[in-house]
Amino acid sequence: MRKALENAYKKIKKQEKLLDRLNKIGIHLSAEQNTDKLLEMIVEESMKITDSDGGSIYIKEEKEKEEYLRFKIARNYSKIFPFKQFLLPIDKKSISGFCALTGKSYNFRRVSDIPSTIGIKYNDSFDKKNNYKTINMLVIPMKNLKGETTGVLQLINKKKDYHIPLITKEDYKNHTLPFSEEEENTIASLASLAAILLERSKLYQEIKNLFETFIESMVATIDQRDPTTAGHSIRVAKYAAIFAKAVNQTTYGKYKNLYFSQKEIHQIYYAGLLHDIGKIGVKEAILLKRTKLSESELEILKYRFYYYKKELEYKKLSHIISEEEKQIFDEIDQYYIFICNLNTKGFITNDEIKILEKISSITFKDIDGKIKNLLNQSEYNQLTVKRGNLTKEQRVMMEYHPSYTYEILKSISWGKDLEKVPLIAAAHHEKLDGSGYPKGLKEDEILIPSKILAIVDIFEALTAKDRPYKKALPLDKTLKILQKEAKQHHLDKDLLEIFIHKKIYEEDIH
Repeated sequence: MRKALENAYKKIKKQEKLLDRLNKIGIHLSAEQNTDKLLEMIVEESMKITDSDGGSIYIKEEKEKEEYLRFKIARNYSKIFPFKQFLLPIDKKSISGFCALTGKSYNFRRVSDIPSTIGIKYNDSFDKKNNYKTINMLVIPMKNLKGETTGVLQLINKKKDYHIPLITKEDYKNHTLPFSEEEENTIASLASLAAILLERSKLYQEIKNLFETFIESMVATIDQRDPTTAGHSIRVAKYAAIFAKAVNQTTYGKYKNLYFSQKEIHQIYYAGLLHDIGKIGVKEAILLKRTKLSESELEILKYRFYYYKKELEYKKLSHIISEEEKQIFDEIDQYYIFICNLNTKGFITNDEIKILEKISSITFKDIDGKIKNLLNQSEYNQLTVKRGNLTKEQRVMMEYHPSYTYEILKSISWGKDLEKVPLIAAAHHEKLDGSGYPKGLKEDEILIPSKILAIVDIFEALTAKDRPYKKALPLDKTLKILQKEAKQHHLDKDLLEIFIHKKIYEEDIH
């Protein structure tokens, strides 16, 4: 009686220990989102729980509207052998295929029992090829919450002790024993948990892929508002992610101890993708402005010059033209050509501004009888922009796009892993000395990922080959511009050094 109680006590303790272990395994498996790692953990833990020498997993997948089993993971304690994935039909010609088809578990005490149990001859090609011997086998279907078989877990050669290698014939004879019914039930429970977690992981990945493709599609659509910069955002995002990984590999300087996790790299990638989304709040007349005056504005100017020239011509023929008007008549075509040339220049000189002042000072009586300037104030203001095409007022409106970016992105529920996307994206035009926009943040106030975006944003804009309004700058000139910006304390010189040293610009992002 006492011995029976002792045995019962030992059995209860063993069960408690097993339940505690299964609970810890479940928690560990639940925390894993990488499918391949999840499968590896399932095989390895199943082998340890049952003291199995080998284990493998087959996962159901569809190909050309037919379902197959993919031989996904294989482990063996005693042997090292080359592993290669392959597809297996779900039919009654293989043990795993039979298990997936029937949805039943099979506990083969000896592989010689397989033909009489399910009518299939055991395929010993693996044993012969690897000088191995399969004695027993446990084959368990992995079922989800709906009871559908989504894969098969296979364990071979249960041993007296997990750490005993099977090398000689005597090892196979003396150290192997059949799987118990209790182990079969335990592994069936673990396999079902694994199937549910696998399905969750697959669903998570599908949602993630959906989110990524939706964001990329949305960004591509927004980019189409300005076809000349289409593709800029995706290229910036890819450069930024590569840059972050390069920072992780840096073993010197200011950022040698900085490490971005995979989640943080995803955060930087999304911020890069969406850094210009605020441009949807900028008027197209400003966003698409490639010359100082638009085509329609230049056309209006053309007809004004033409009208005034005809008026002067009439005066000349009528001999009522003044000397000053005669000079204007002789030069008016050159004035218009001068304005057309100036309209496409990226930089104008003080001498050119003086010529514009002269043209602007010319007045004439328009068709409505009112006295007007040959160049109105708006045209003069736009043509006298020394660098670029935007007036001060227009530039303010353009520079507000990071604020629009923040307002748009902060309204999205990003979750804990991506919560900084709005802040990172909105600060890509901030400068270390506080002269950037929209907030004029200084060095310590700018997030490091934003500093990374600032560098790759400028680099991509300068080297882009698809901008019809400007030629791509050569690499050496681009890097000199970036270094000048760093010297002026606009860009982070330590990050730029990593960008150049690691040759991020040579990475294939297409």
